Order: sequence, then C-alpha cells, then structure tokens
Amino acid sequence: MTGNKPPLLEVASLCVEIGTRRLLSDVSMTVGRGEIVAVVGESGCGKSTLLRTLLGILPDGGAVTGGTVRFCGADFLSLSARVRRSMMGQDIAVLFQEPGSYLSPIRRIGAQFRDYLAAHGAGEGWREIAVEALRRENLEDAEKLLSAYPFQLSGGMRQRVATAMTLALTPKLLLVDEPTSALDVIASRSLLDRLRARVQEQGCSAIFVTHNIDAAGYVADTIYIMRSGAFIECGDCRSVLAHPAEEYTRALLRAVPIPATA
Repeated sequence: MTGNKPPLLEVASLCVEIGTRRLLSDVSMTVGRGEIVAVVGESGCGKSTLLRTLLGILPDGGAVTGGTVRFCGADFLSLSARVRRSMMGQDIAVLFQEPGSYLSPIRRIGAQFRDYLAAHGAGEGWREIAVEALRRENLEDAEKLLSAYPFQLSGGMRQRVATAMTLALTPKLLLVDEPTSALDVIASRSLLDRLRARVQEQGCSAIFVTHNIDAAGYVADTIYIMRSGAFIECGDCRSVLAHPAEEYTRALLRAVPIPATA
C-alpha cells in the first residue's frame, strides 16, 4: 500500500443473490494502491462471483442486493452500464483463466491488439503501444509477433501475448481469475513473478482470485479467505498463512502438495 493515499477499491457489506440463492453475503474488502490482494477458497465459494460483480457481468437473474463498491472514490455500482464499460481495459482489466485461449486462432496478433486498443479509445499509435506491451512481457522480436497467428506460438507465448494485451493500457486495477490453474509449477511462478513486476512497474493494484493458497502466499500482500460466499479470515498474507486462526484456512494449507524427496 502506498503512503496515506485513500484505497483504490473499497467493498463494504456486499450482498449478491440470484433468485432466492445468496452468492455473496456481507463481503467487505479494501485494495490499496500498489497492492496485490489474494482471494482464496475452494471452487464454488463465490470468488469468481466477486469479480463478475466488479465487472458488471453477473448471470441472468443475478443482482446486488446490498452494500457498496467505491472505486477511486466514486460509487461504482451507481454508474451507468455505458460508463462502466468505458472503464474496462483502461481503468479495470481482467486476466481470465487460461488467458491464451481467449485469442482468436484465425486472426493475427496485431489485428487483435489493434481492435482491443481501438475499442478502448487508443486506436492511433496502437502498434507502438502493442510492441511496448509485448516487450514488457519479455517477448523478443515483438514486431514479428504482431504478424503471427496464435497457433504459431507456444502455449506459454500465447499466455504472455494475452497478458500483454490486457495490460497494454496500464489499468489501475487488474482482476486475475485463476491464471495458474492449468500451469505447472515453473510456469506458474513465472506468471506470478511477471504479475508482481507489472504491479511494481505500473503502480497498479491487483485482485488475485485462486484456489491455490500456495500461489497466493507467493505473490500477495494481503489475503482474504472465502467460504460459502463470505470472508472468514483476512490480513497480512504472511501472518495469516504462518498463524491461521480458522480451521478452514488450516485445511487449505494442509491441501498444498508436498514435493517428494529423493
């Protein structure tokens, strides 16, 4: 967290329902500027619902029934759909699970960058923005990459391209949804190292949603443990993981695989 600046994001007593089913119950969290916050819990606990609420893409029938969300001091939930859409990409960006799979296999990388940047008001000079974004992801010969199709790249390179596109407009808040679930340990650590580097270089913040408490401990400053649509424990990541107060948190830690010894 940076100095005494107000938080970038404040969520207070947020409740979300779909039909008669409550998906989130009295959820409150704070994301400081330059901070990586991890939200950890098992599948179906409400982690992705939280991200979808922030993105305004709840499923049909889903609705916010209580609470507030303030982003950069503004009442985010009261903004019109048009204004919220205009903020996506520039102010808030999302890195979905297996980001490389979101690239169109039949369109060149450059065309996809151009369309993405134009959709967010950065059509002019798109090539320079794209090349710089690719270079930040340690992708060599960025100009040549713009002429390639996704199927010509390795899985790891596709993931880096998609990450570069997501971060091209230097958003203030990055929402990261289970990006390491399909990766091996080495690739996961590489992605998390790049995430930390981008946060430090660009001064943005990130909410990292994952079921992998080990990955959260590797990259996050603050951790929130979620169960059945509510936070049951939160605090400094190292402190919580070293001295968990809740049995559920201890169970998540026991589930971390222990490498076999020779």
